[in-house]
Amino acid sequence: MIEAMSTPRARPTFEQPLRTDRRSFFESLEDALRDHDGRCRGRIFDDYAILRIRAEERRFWSPALHIHVEERSGEATLCGKFSPSSPIWTAFVAIYVGLACVAIGAACYGGAQMTLEETPWAFWIVPGALALAAFTYGAAFVGQGLGSEDMYELRDFVTHAAD
Repeated sequence: MIEAMSTPRARPTFEQPLRTDRRSFFESLEDALRDHDGRCRGRIFDDYAILRIRAEERRFWSPALHIHVEERSGEATLCGKFSPSSPIWTAFVAIYVGLACVAIGAACYGGAQMTLEETPWAFWIVPGALALAAFTYGAAFVGQGLGSEDMYELRDFVTHAAD
């Protein structure tokens, strides 16, 4: 059974106790991924996997699910983390880096204006860049809401593979 997700978070995570060991879980997951009629696709590496919705149904806001199994006190625990697809994640990082450069540059220019006893109008760019960064952060939650159906689908797929 899938539990309801809590309040929105950047890169939501979940943990689930496993009835089997790590190797058995990944074998079961590999068998489930072989089903070409299924909605999920993925790739299994040594001790983790990345799952996505199949390409025909994927939209640009569709998330990826990164999973691995941890051994805790002799018990296997499945750990999963949802994240944006690689191009979206790269775009967010590029936006944040660009806004940080603009804010730092504006602060430096404003400082130079003050030193030259000019009106430091460049300081007004800093809160604008911060507001755009906050807007970008909020856009992540909008994308998470748009991709929530895909998140439930991926989580359900993993839960059934774990049983």
